[in-house]
This record gives sequence, structure tokens and C-alpha cells, in this order.
Amino acid sequence: MRIAIAAVVLSTLTVAAHAQTPEGTVAIGPWKVDAVSKGQKFERCTMTRTTDDGVDVQFTRDAIGLDLTMSSPKWKLGRGKSYPVELAAGSSVLQAEVAASGNAVSLPVKDERFVKALRLADALDVQGEGATIKVALDKSAAGLDRLEACYAKNGSATETNPFVAPKNKP
Repeated sequence: MRIAIAAVVLSTLTVAAHAQTPEGTVAIGPWKVDAVSKGQKFERCTMTRTTDDGVDVQFTRDAIGLDLTMSSPKWKLGRGKSYPVELAAGSSVLQAEVAASGNAVSLPVKDERFVKALRLADALDVQGEGATIKVALDKSAAGLDRLEACYAKNGSATETNPFVAPKNKP
């Protein structure tokens, strides 16, 4: 009986430790949601994960909207170039041009139907001319909800006490 109680307590503590790190990053499945500030000024919220192939995937929510960035230390991309891609999430397909910079590509995600598909689909396939990047979307609905809540909370926050640092929480 004591062993069972100890196991429950230990598993509860382990789940709590993984749910939120000391820096304020919130883990939702494989995704990590965080508020990003420059100095004392809030800039954006991010939702990140790394694929099984080592590609870093980040959704960013800022004043402009939602942006998708992918990077890999293996990539050598032309700075300032753009590349055609096809993004598929479930049955929703989006043709786009990604902007390159060093070892990263990014694109704004403005199509609301496609954002909805990102919440519902099991995977995002990003097909370039040379290969397809597969991004598992497990827990993406909860992650994107948290990303929006992070931006709503921090993006509209006004400082009421100029002597206290703002609290940026995802």
C-alpha cells in the first residue's frame, strides 16, 4: 500500500515537473510554449518542438499573426532566397513560398482553414523540391490554444506599476 501511494505521489510530481519549467515555459505534449520578451518589453509567444529527423519547428504568434519557422543545422540555404513548398495538414493543402535565411525557412500562416487543419490533423507534411519534412501534430490543438492565450494575455498587458517587472507567462 505504501509503495502504491509513493508511486502515485512520485508520478504526480514528475508530471508537474514536466508541465512547467522554472523559466515559465509550458510543456503541452512534445510542444513547448513560451512568452518572449526583449528586455522588459513583450515581443511574441512561441510554440516549439523538434522532429524525429532533428528539424526544429516553431510557430510564432506576434502582432502580425502566426508564423511557421523550421530550421536544421544540416541545411545550407541561400540567404534571402525563397523556395516553393506544399504544406499538407489532413486534407488541407497550402501552396507557399518559404523565405530562407542561413539554415532556416519561415512563412506567415494566414489561411484560417489551414490553421484549423493544423489543430485537427495528426501530421504536417512540408514538401520541398528535395524532400518532405514530417511534423507530428500531437497535442497541437492544445498547444495552439495556449499559444493564442499567451499572446492575448501578454500582448494586451499594460504595466500598472512601473517599479515591478512585467510577468510574461505562456
